[in-house]
Amino acid sequence: MSEIVSLGQHFNKGQRLFRLLENSELSTIDTKYQKQVTDCSEIFTSCLQQVRKAGVFSSNETLEDMKTSDLKYFLLEYYLGELSLKTVGPERFVLVEKAKSHFEEFLELCEVYELLSKEDKKYYSEQSKQVKKDPSKKREEKIARYKREQETKSKLEELESLLSLEEDESLAEASDMEDTIRESFLTLIDLCIQKTLEQYVSIQQEEEMLLQMKQMHLRNGEQSQRDIDEASELRLDQPLNRDGPILSKEGQPLRPFIITNQRKALQDQVFRPGWRLPTMSIDEYLQQEMDRGNFISGGGKTPEKVEIDDNDEAALDAETYKAREWDDFTDANPRGWGNQGVNRG
Repeated sequence: MSEIVSLGQHFNKGQRLFRLLENSELSTIDTKYQKQVTDCSEIFTSCLQQVRKAGVFSSNETLEDMKTSDLKYFLLEYYLGELSLKTVGPERFVLVEKAKSHFEEFLELCEVYELLSKEDKKYYSEQSKQVKKDPSKKREEKIARYKREQETKSKLEELESLLSLEEDESLAEASDMEDTIRESFLTLIDLCIQKTLEQYVSIQQEEEMLLQMKQMHLRNGEQSQRDIDEASELRLDQPLNRDGPILSKEGQPLRPFIITNQRKALQDQVFRPGWRLPTMSIDEYLQQEMDRGNFISGGGKTPEKVEIDDNDEAALDAETYKAREWDDFTDANPRGWGNQGVNRG
């Protein structure tokens, strides 16, 4: 009897921690949260081992034969399934498969003790066989199950308001509250059955997605390995023909070549501006033009005009002749004269 009491206390500790996890404001990837998930999983795993060792569940007894204090152990597989989904790890598919296994064990145990309703059995069978349904019918079924889950939650809240599940159950069983305690356990089991069935649907969808991702990674890995194997088959011990064709008429490589990422090249062609991008900066262009001699370096301020001394008659005469020559040139070549033939029919 002391072993059963110890088991019950151990279970209650894990259940309190599980409820803290459900109402926690921490992120699932938080180190503290994951530590609590691990601790809770260890507690329920230990409880499950003790339950199996003690033979709490037997095929020779019915639900009515079970003690009220033992009903809560139906939830061990359910809690372990939920904790597997809350665990964060690199092997997500393994965790999902582990959760699925726990949920299946929970539903099978409930079915043995006739805790599964006829409706739940049908729904579980359809989901296991992945029976396709009409979208409208599927939506109606989902709404009906949601309403049922809300009603079950309300009933459980009413029962828990009448008693505290944290009390010593051995004392409660001796009182007239045993029926209420038993009903509250059965209602909680029923609620977990409904949650399990919904989780079962989500798990199947996640499994399909994870398998598709795994197959995609495998295809990409095989393609990369194939490229490496094909490149390694080249005869590098022969003289290289760097100027000849890459492939023979039969499609065999004649010389080494580099396989570029065609997808990346296509992406670069698509996701680019509609205008031609510059290939050099302005400074680089100016330097290039200077190197070609198209720019004359030096310069500075324009030199000031030298004033001619009024007493320098030779300089005055030269300036006068220069001005007259310029006047004669402008008279003979009017402004715009050289463009008269431009833009004519």
